[in-house]
Amino acid sequence: MTRRGVGPVVAGLLSMLVPGAGQLYAGARVRGWLLLTVSAVVVLVAALAAARPLGVASALVDRRLVAALVAANVALLAFRLFAVTDAWRHAGGASATAVGVLALLAAATAAPHVAAAYVTVRGHTLLETVFAEDEPGDVLATRDGLFLEERLRDPTPLGPAPLPRSKPLRSSREILAGGTEVAGPPWVTVLLLGSDAGPDQWGTRTDTVIVAALQRETGRAAAFGIPRNLVEMPLGGEAARELRRFRDPLNGLYAFARTRPELFPGGRDAGATALKQTVSRLLGIRVDYYALVDLNGFAELVDVLGGVEIRVKERLVDEVTRPRLGVPKPRIDVRPGRTYRFDGMTALAYVRSRKASTDYARMARQRCFLSAMAEQLDVVRVLRNFDWFARTVEETVETDVPLRRLPDLVRLVAQLDPQQTFTEGFDPRYFARRRAADRYPIPDVAKIRAAVRDTILSPRTALEQREIEPVARAC
Repeated sequence: MTRRGVGPVVAGLLSMLVPGAGQLYAGARVRGWLLLTVSAVVVLVAALAAARPLGVASALVDRRLVAALVAANVALLAFRLFAVTDAWRHAGGASATAVGVLALLAAATAAPHVAAAYVTVRGHTLLETVFAEDEPGDVLATRDGLFLEERLRDPTPLGPAPLPRSKPLRSSREILAGGTEVAGPPWVTVLLLGSDAGPDQWGTRTDTVIVAALQRETGRAAAFGIPRNLVEMPLGGEAARELRRFRDPLNGLYAFARTRPELFPGGRDAGATALKQTVSRLLGIRVDYYALVDLNGFAELVDVLGGVEIRVKERLVDEVTRPRLGVPKPRIDVRPGRTYRFDGMTALAYVRSRKASTDYARMARQRCFLSAMAEQLDVVRVLRNFDWFARTVEETVETDVPLRRLPDLVRLVAQLDPQQTFTEGFDPRYFARRRAADRYPIPDVAKIRAAVRDTILSPRTALEQREIEPVARAC
């Protein structure tokens, strides 16, 4: 290509990288400086937006703002295409070769904008699919914003009457302005459920039951692991009138409730409602939301993240239920004191293994793994595998968190302090007794509630008296 043919290509390339630079190269100085000024303003606005990533997350939950983002993206693309074409023209682009290169430059300019528009629209569609429209109507009423109104007279109450459902939670701003919650700023609680649905399982059992309580403004949080085999659990809501208790192991309540949805109204999923209300009565605190993921989804999410790094604290050699047909059973073979990067299948074996340890050790592993997974989230990798991530979430994750609450929840998680995040599992010390017929444990509800209150209201006292540890040390 001659020097004359090279000039338009260089000018177009420069303006593709920095709108206005190509015009300066081609000698159109006034136009070049004007475009550079506009480019500087665009970069400044983008930098301010990047400094507040939660602002972008907030925009994705509002359809009108999503439309505005797409429109701004199209306008920016038009501006950049004009800058490339104008610089090419001022440099004397006319040959067939130069025209072909211009087309390539235009395609290269448009590619990131097309990708950004796709992620924006697809991301909003994903959020609308997974998240709820309104606040759930299955939250049990509380006396002071966090702790339940009822008082217990014995360790395993029958609960003769259902508790009234609370009003939907107000927005964060309203809570902070006039809230009455105890223990400082308001708390948000989420029930995390992991189901064992798979090709070797009949029905859906929730073998992972964890309540995460997050406090605003402080970075404080607590995670409570609930044993899956607790029996004689006091039910809440409408079910308290007819059944009073669930006599089978807790991990069977989800599937049972879906066969009797009339007993568990007010929520998006009768099974999740039953667990929210039952766990709420067990812990004595309000449970706002739930999030459920099945085995296949868990493994895929770990792979989307590129694996999760864990420092192992116990010897584990085991294999667990396969998440789907056509794959081998997940296996684990690790030694204490070593750090491993687990892929999805190995992570699944790690959090579900119980043959080589106990249910209580498994609950501790699950809580620590979720904490590590949140800390190691790589947004760039998620975006790079966005289609995979979106499909996995749509197919395997279910929640009743309202879409408009998502930015607030993301902010809470981002502000967590591992030194102020405590984790506790309710082991045999919290059992009232074992049922004579089958030796399943019956919870000491009063003792569990007292432990939860201590962890929330007086975490330092709980640390000293019960030897619980913050996540930073326990994991």
